[in-house]
Amino acid sequence: MRGDELERYLSHELRVVNRSLPRTRKSLKSLLEERYPHVPTRDGGAHMFRRKELLTATEILGEEAEKLLLPIVLEFQISAEKTYAVIRDPIAAKLVARILDLPEETPLFVYPVQLKELRRKIGTLITYAFLP
Repeated sequence: MRGDELERYLSHELRVVNRSLPRTRKSLKSLLEERYPHVPTRDGGAHMFRRKELLTATEILGEEAEKLLLPIVLEFQISAEKTYAVIRDPIAAKLVARILDLPEETPLFVYPVQLKELRRKIGTLITYAFLP
């Protein structure tokens, strides 16, 4: 397979993998007002949120919780050397840093070993995007 063919193939595969990403994101405040907190996804489905996790985020962030847009998108960078996720949103990065006891920086880098803890505490508040 030539380089350009491989690139087109990989680009298509990434679109398939990322089709469950949210079409829109909502504020934490508005999600708490919904009976069934959710956002629509690109594939026509719904990304549902656990109310308990929404309340956990509110408790951790305090007044800044109103600024948080959900779901938090973890942009995965995968290479032969290492795999990590990047969180670019400053409020989301602050929440994740506090949960994982990391320095509060933007962008925030999260490694696979840290994902287990993140999924355990706020699993429904996050989603994954895979980038080339």
